[in-house]
Amino acid sequence: MGVYAETSIEIICETEESAKKVKKAIIKAKTEAKEEDEFNYNYANLNLAKGDTVVYLDKSSGRIQNLKYQCNKLWTIIKDIKGVEEMNCPFMSETDGTYYSNEE
Repeated sequence: MGVYAETSIEIICETEESAKKVKKAIIKAKTEAKEEDEFNYNYANLNLAKGDTVVYLDKSSGRIQNLKYQCNKLWTIIKDIKGVEEMNCPFMSETDGTYYSNEE
């Protein structure tokens, strides 16, 4: 059984044109993906506001290791687009956690 994790990805670009190319590349990768591909191109909330240089999208997985793999694959799709500066993928994960009590 895996640990669920999700991320809200920010892809920071130099210009709005670069950001548009990133968004198009992500959409193209999803539409060209075959069902048997090991990379899950599903995402939620792919956004780029007019005049913005940051592309936003959300991804999640039932296994934190798979989400990291998904982010690595996404980076390989966009890293060579001129004007891409960085991609931030902060993970939020569900874990066992801890419990504290003053009661005996």
